[in-house]
Amino acid sequence: MNFLLLIVSIMTFTVESKSKVSAAGEWPYSMEAYYANTYQKGDVRAGDTATLVVNGLDGISIEQIAVYLKSNKSAGAGTVTITADGEIFFQQEGTYKEWFGAYDNTNYQPLIWSGSRTMTAGSLQVQIIGTTNSLHIEKYEITWDQKADPHTVTLMNGNTQYDELSGTQVVLPSLPDTDEWQFIGWTDIPFYVRNEWLPSLLAPGSYKPANDITLWAVYSHKAQMNQLIATELRSGVYLYADRVSRKAMSGGVVNGLAESAEIDITDTNQQYEITFYPDSTATIRQMYVYGEEYIGFYGTQLANTPSRWKVYHEGQKTAFYTTVNDAIYMLLPASLHYVDNDYFPCAELQPVSKVESTTTVLLSADSAIRIYLTCYPEVGFGIDEVNAKECEGALVIPFGNYELHIHKGKKYLRLR
Repeated sequence: MNFLLLIVSIMTFTVESKSKVSAAGEWPYSMEAYYANTYQKGDVRAGDTATLVVNGLDGISIEQIAVYLKSNKSAGAGTVTITADGEIFFQQEGTYKEWFGAYDNTNYQPLIWSGSRTMTAGSLQVQIIGTTNSLHIEKYEITWDQKADPHTVTLMNGNTQYDELSGTQVVLPSLPDTDEWQFIGWTDIPFYVRNEWLPSLLAPGSYKPANDITLWAVYSHKAQMNQLIATELRSGVYLYADRVSRKAMSGGVVNGLAESAEIDITDTNQQYEITFYPDSTATIRQMYVYGEEYIGFYGTQLANTPSRWKVYHEGQKTAFYTTVNDAIYMLLPASLHYVDNDYFPCAELQPVSKVESTTTVLLSADSAIRIYLTCYPEVGFGIDEVNAKECEGALVIPFGNYELHIHKGKKYLRLR
């Protein structure tokens, strides 16, 4: 998920000589920079002083200052002092080893101040005084943001105004989910249905408005369990779940067990690649772990091996099982394992008298890839329901994720 980031600017001053730095990046139009070193270029011995002064910064906020330094092979120390508008707000004294963990005469490393400092008079000074030979300065990086004026942010939830916020920085809230829709963020361009991800999405949390703006809550559709249950078995990516407890198998095999968790179609730990074979067997492979991780069996315990499971399937029911000494052991995605005087949820092999009584199902993970977003969950997809009788003899025209059904002079729009 890609969220819109706050935009800040960086101005970089690279040391060119004992009295000159070159500027790069972005800076306020009135900026002027001066540099002076009592020794040479960026070298600071004991008693030497290097000073960078940047003027014309009034009205901006300094967010971070990084001074890139290296030392001698086994020594180097000093005091770094940063002053804004004549007031010291950062000072660090010590050795290079204390700052970075070891002396380094090869690589420049950044000594960083981070925070937020609003400039009034607009003068910033970074001074380094050497106390032990030697510190060497490569460049200074100053991250800054334009001081903002307060603005009004109007928050909409569908066609209803949810709230109105005002300030230079506001906090965008999270909204509650509905049975069918999950709140995911905010957008300044409302829409009814979108089948691809937004190029920019504002996440709940801190937000700096650049002007007065209206934002709409964005929701992602949550597929219902009955819509996901596989009634025809094809090789693909699925969740193996128990429809009564609403728990699914999760992760790989550890000590003969796998985990069990609340069904979440978007949780990659619950997604398995299941390959079906003509002899009514199947293999189960965990999709998102390092290397080849299978859900198989060894005797009456689960094992990381590409075992051929026997498959029972009827209607909405699907179960994986094996037989040991004529006894049936079924893979249960939601079991309770007893250990150390307590029970904990897991997926495991358990003996059963008959597979036909199972409440296990396969849930297609395709809906984790198909995207349906809206700013108007109260309207939903805005699509008429079409029953099987209405579809008989209809002309069907597919386009995108929809089908146009034309029957007896009536038109229906239907999700594919």
